[in-house]
Amino acid sequence: MSSSNYSALETSLSLESTSVLDSLSRNDLRKHLRAERKALPASQQQAAAVALSTQLQTSPWLKQHLATHPADQVHVALYLSNDGEISPDVFCQYLWSLGVQVYLPIIDGETLLFGLYTPETQWQQNRFAIDEPLDPNPLTAEQLHLVCLPLVGFDKSGGRLGMGGGFYDKTFAHKAKHTALIGLAHDCQQVNRLPIESWDVPLDGIVTASQRIECTE
Repeated sequence: MSSSNYSALETSLSLESTSVLDSLSRNDLRKHLRAERKALPASQQQAAAVALSTQLQTSPWLKQHLATHPADQVHVALYLSNDGEISPDVFCQYLWSLGVQVYLPIIDGETLLFGLYTPETQWQQNRFAIDEPLDPNPLTAEQLHLVCLPLVGFDKSGGRLGMGGGFYDKTFAHKAKHTALIGLAHDCQQVNRLPIESWDVPLDGIVTASQRIECTE
């Protein structure tokens, strides 16, 4: 299945089910959406990763920084996908081809630092048994230009649902103006509406295989 056909199919299935999801609690909704994305077959996951990369490559958030900085001075944070999360791996390969510096989150107490990610990266595991790059000089949040974070759920207005740990919210509670926070998700993770909690740091955008949503406060 091509990435364009996959995107259309996933969007159609997502929009048909959103009204049912509106009645679920946040915890039940989180469980449901995690199960939905984990159920996607490998072929659809790969197609989604390719389509996602295309959306991000042409996004205003990336183009803005590439227009004003040399590529090797642009700092982009991604993540290692798991639990059915949409993969930024294809996008990562594109960034590397440009010479952009790519980083991955490192848990530091209740917040995050960001370690350099290259094909030669050495790894350590955090307390959740997730791989993190070994980097003696990780970046802080304000040193990043673009941060792509995985979502569990989202709506068209920029409402989002995460895993519940609050790491990104605490890390970017005082986000620098030059840093764009972009949530990534499969189209099947879209719901009609999500309540915005007081601790939720607003996103600048949401990107899926089929759409790019610019969020405004």
